[in-house]
Amino acid sequence: MLFNFGPQHPSTHGVLRLISIIYGEIIKWIQVELGLLHRGTEKLVDCNYFSFAIGYFDRLDYVSIVAQEYMLVGGLERIAG
Repeated sequence: MLFNFGPQHPSTHGVLRLISIIYGEIIKWIQVELGLLHRGTEKLVDCNYFSFAIGYFDRLDYVSIVAQEYMLVGGLERIAG
């Protein structure tokens, strides 16, 4: 049996999709697709100042907000000198 699980409801902040082939209770094959929903964040950031953009990235990933902000802010500070 081919079993398709996901993606979850669009209001969640990540996408998990599992495509699997099941024979009885045994999983014979599985493909996992992980990703983020595209919310047009790039366009929202394009038309705002840098300080406003940080809040948009907080909402993309609840699990690793600190790591995401560190990469974004640290990278931009290095570019700016």
